[in-house]
Amino acid sequence: MSENKISRRQFIESSIGAASLAWPKALPAAAHSASSQIPNSLTIEATGDPQHGYCTSILSHGRRVSRCQGEFSAVFQNGDRSLEDRVKNWKASSWSGSSTHLHLRGEAKLPNLNTTVFVSVQYEVTGPQIVRKRIRFRQLDMYMLFYQVSHRMEPEEPPAKFWSFDQADCQGGALHELFPAVGFRTREGTTVGLLTDSGFRNHWSRLIRRDGRPVKPAPKRIPDVNLNYVPRLGVRAMGELFVEQTYGEALVWPDVKAGEAVNLPPAGAWQQRGQVMIEERNGAVIFTPRTSEDGVIIPFPAHDNEVYSISVRYRTRHPFAIELWDVDAQSHMIENFTLYNDRVPESPEEWSEFTTTVFCYSLRGQGGALFISVPPSEQAIHLKSASASSPIELRGLELRRLNTYFEPYHRLAMDRPEEKRSFIFVDTQTPDTLRGYRLASELHLADALGFQGGETEKILFADTTMLSWMAGPEYLHPMVAPSIWYSAAGETYLRDSFYAANGMNDRTLNEGVFNLWGANQGLDGAINTLVEPNKANLERKSNDSTPLWLIWALQNRRRFGIPPPMEKIRKAAEYCLKTYDKNHNGLCWAQFVVGQLDVFDFPQGATDICENQGMLAVMLRTVKDLEVPGISSRVSDSYLEKVEENYRSYYDPVRKHLRPTRHVTDAIGFDEIFPEFLSLWLFRRKILTDEMMCNHLDRIPVLLARPDAPYPEEGGTARPIFIGLPEDRRGWSYFSDTWHPMINQDHADNYASHQMDGIYYNGGSWMREEICGYTAGKLHGWHRADRAIANRLWAEINISPDFPTSQEYLATNPAHPFFGHHRVFAWNVFVLQALELAGLRQLGT
Repeated sequence: MSENKISRRQFIESSIGAASLAWPKALPAAAHSASSQIPNSLTIEATGDPQHGYCTSILSHGRRVSRCQGEFSAVFQNGDRSLEDRVKNWKASSWSGSSTHLHLRGEAKLPNLNTTVFVSVQYEVTGPQIVRKRIRFRQLDMYMLFYQVSHRMEPEEPPAKFWSFDQADCQGGALHELFPAVGFRTREGTTVGLLTDSGFRNHWSRLIRRDGRPVKPAPKRIPDVNLNYVPRLGVRAMGELFVEQTYGEALVWPDVKAGEAVNLPPAGAWQQRGQVMIEERNGAVIFTPRTSEDGVIIPFPAHDNEVYSISVRYRTRHPFAIELWDVDAQSHMIENFTLYNDRVPESPEEWSEFTTTVFCYSLRGQGGALFISVPPSEQAIHLKSASASSPIELRGLELRRLNTYFEPYHRLAMDRPEEKRSFIFVDTQTPDTLRGYRLASELHLADALGFQGGETEKILFADTTMLSWMAGPEYLHPMVAPSIWYSAAGETYLRDSFYAANGMNDRTLNEGVFNLWGANQGLDGAINTLVEPNKANLERKSNDSTPLWLIWALQNRRRFGIPPPMEKIRKAAEYCLKTYDKNHNGLCWAQFVVGQLDVFDFPQGATDICENQGMLAVMLRTVKDLEVPGISSRVSDSYLEKVEENYRSYYDPVRKHLRPTRHVTDAIGFDEIFPEFLSLWLFRRKILTDEMMCNHLDRIPVLLARPDAPYPEEGGTARPIFIGLPEDRRGWSYFSDTWHPMINQDHADNYASHQMDGIYYNGGSWMREEICGYTAGKLHGWHRADRAIANRLWAEINISPDFPTSQEYLATNPAHPFFGHHRVFAWNVFVLQALELAGLRQLGT
């Protein structure tokens, strides 16, 4: 036995790297420089010396594309935040490895905290164009340290440009974009990008609001505002050239009254937009916008990462909107910081007070502006005022720039290592276009995480990965956001998280989010529709939340071997039986659509909805397969057959499609056949006949014809989720404000004058239900299925060329080509399950 001894510190330093997950136990010996001798390949290189420390550069085609002045910078604080240490441009004391795999080790001494953080930084070339970087911290001296960590990628030479996911020529600043990706382009045309692992693994979030009424204000602690940062032009001019990621930093504003008032121009100097006139009377400013395009613009100076409070007294007979914009020199909007969050309620008689707080992230324009008008549509149409003669009266409008500061919020507990994973890609083929940078970011992230699939499949996977966050700085719990705007306040929706997580082959994500919903179960057994981090939002109701949660339990057991939490399963199953099968007559009873159109309610309950009937059949078979003691046995095969026969009875043999309800015969959609897909996916069981399924699909019109689609002879690339089939004429039709089955009047008012033709549920194309419908059709022998699936996968990333992303829906009317802001969308990744069921997954690519 060797008599050589090492100190405790040496042991910890040497063991931290060995403890890294899935890392080789031994690394090959290396000389001073580990750069590759093989040209035209991606390699890594450790540079430095023992006196000044070591860090890493990246080479492409034998040329260095990035240099390193330090592996990271970090801030550490004790538990009560009274002590702080900062580490800038940390370098390692030793390294080992090769041109494709480097391991740097060392310590970060924290004198104020009287402790040491042991550091491991590892690089690995994981593919022809990908380098993975992992930063790992460990400390053994204190109960807990708060920390944040930043790391930069610096070009070897001044680049031709910087880019980000939403800017082909990035103006810089603290970026809050659809997908966190930044980089630079060399003068030789090589694109270098910096990507991150998911938020639930790296513990970042995209929250910029908290729930509230009537609007959602900025939270007092806004996490990860500098998750992606690019220097502004003025900073670049001084030689500061880099892109940077920061994990675990929060922007804090302690008091809504602590700040400075912003000098706003007097009312006479407010800018008028559209058909609006301003007058001042008895201390009030009065104007009457006629549409959401008309209003007043009030400019003010603004900068990145600022929080503003807005307060005003008002009187008006109808709701109006107060928006905060990023504007150019002509006060044209570049970005709306209050997107989907601007509606002020009516106050017809009394003067009411409105207050809120708004976070402004990176500005691309020349400053900020308030815009006051009619509330805009969430579907990007121009709405008219409810009353052209109803003025908006304002008094005491005040804007304050709040005092803020940054603090670390990630926790480094004693002997519990923390790791952050990032990815660098180097690509000589990326086009210098917005589409090019977006595609490169998504496809390279999928490759970096080892995902295999076709182009659209990789995009769906990457987009959902970037929407898998933690629930907030106080809640290191995984969540799946539908989009950055649907979850700007941290909203997690059962339906969206079910389809998104089940589309991902990730046990940690599925188990974590499933258990979150189990913890949120009500006393009656119902699962909530949504949960939020900073305010309760109670929507336990007879929609699809509880049935989907039971299906999730069944799939977690099948896919990952996770035993269901049987007591909670029992309560959920009992709720489903007594609610959806309350009359035990084989007919589904519910007060909502048991599907994604659950905003349409039936207070007295309804028993005549096709989708609900199919979901009852799927739910009962799920309860039976879960083998819940004392409950599953109550679901007999004969009763299941009765329920399934009632589902089949919605088929109209004359019109040759399933009716949405017993009494609606002039509309058709994918909702009616979605339960059939679930039955095939879960149980490999047909409920509908082949004739029913094939005829139904043949009756749905095909839209969005494109000559460059994979199968242009099909006549189109997409089909609408819901469309009219008027009985008095041949063909199909969008709905109107006077004819709108399954939609309430308040929503249908927006259908007037054809302004929502092809938008949302008025003929929009929703990928998840559409491809699931095609898959069900394929299993029923529908001969057009493969071509329809190929065309729809293509359409998702090509109909809007600048947005090769997962979409909430595609607009199908060329007269209304814009289809909202939910461009990176999570739940479409569920189609991977459909493609696998259809035998069409493009593995090995």
